[in-house]
Amino acid sequence: MNQRLSVDPSLLAAASAGDPAALDAVLRAVWPHAYRIALSILRRVASAEDAAQNACAVLMHAIARLREPGAFGVWVYRIVVREALALERRAPAFDELEPEAFVSTSGLSDADVRIDVLRALASLTSSERAAIALHYYGEATSTEIGAILGMPNGTVRYHLARARKKLETLLDAHRPACTLKGAVRAD
Repeated sequence: MNQRLSVDPSLLAAASAGDPAALDAVLRAVWPHAYRIALSILRRVASAEDAAQNACAVLMHAIARLREPGAFGVWVYRIVVREALALERRAPAFDELEPEAFVSTSGLSDADVRIDVLRALASLTSSERAAIALHYYGEATSTEIGAILGMPNGTVRYHLARARKKLETLLDAHRPACTLKGAVRAD
């Protein structure tokens, strides 16, 4: 399943030029990706919707300044992560969790397994959650994640490795039934 954000360059050009229908189409293409990344960072439905909406508003006002259409996905993810982390700093309490956003529940009937996965993800730092979300949900490479988070590639790889190790340790009891969505792939 391809999760990578991709928008037709001609549609981006039209949106940049002020075509309202093209802008609407771009925002419709971006929304599910923005929401999913924000939800994986914030773990709260209402906050994720707010962060994704804020990111779309920023995108709407800044799209005319997009210089490199090939970097659109990285640019959007950077905006989403920035908005999600800013929202998390303002309201760090998490009380509304959505397990399906984080784990593949096919074949899982035990609610305790889902709760364990949520707790494991909650144990990650914001940077680790963002790196994991961008890698697995956004299919971003470590180089792209570094550009999005403003970190060197080595730091991104460290966050990914540390997050995977934490998750493996916490979820070991539930293998093989419990997995993060997406496949592990080399950068």
